[in-house]
Amino acid sequence: MKKRAVSLFLIFLIPIFLAGCGNQVTPNFEGTSWKLNTYLNNTGHLVSPIANTKATLEFKDGRISGASGCNTFFANYALNGRFISFGLVGSTKMACKNPGIMEQEKTYLNNLSLVKSYKLEGNKLSLIDDKGKTILTFTKN
Repeated sequence: MKKRAVSLFLIFLIPIFLAGCGNQVTPNFEGTSWKLNTYLNNTGHLVSPIANTKATLEFKDGRISGASGCNTFFANYALNGRFISFGLVGSTKMACKNPGIMEQEKTYLNNLSLVKSYKLEGNKLSLIDDKGKTILTFTKN
């Protein structure tokens, strides 16, 4: 009798757990705007952008766009559950004279192409590569 009660309990309990796992809500990034907090630099460290540079990310009409420090950029994006990817990134081609900004911009745009998933905690967005490493973090504007 005990064995049957445990079996029945598990039969009803397991589907409830499975339904809960598959019922994750995909956030709607459309119309949101983000400010870059940190990016993974070429030495493998998360660092803040150079002071007084504007680095942003905006989601609108199935595309992303933003400022990358000196130039502006744009690309398509795809969102599927906790996975996100960005298409080929295009940008304007102005040269910046301030030291380090062009390198920062190149790294930021390259990191966008490496993104495979995201983590959203309140007003903080972390973009993550295929190894599970955070490569970009943002705060919602």
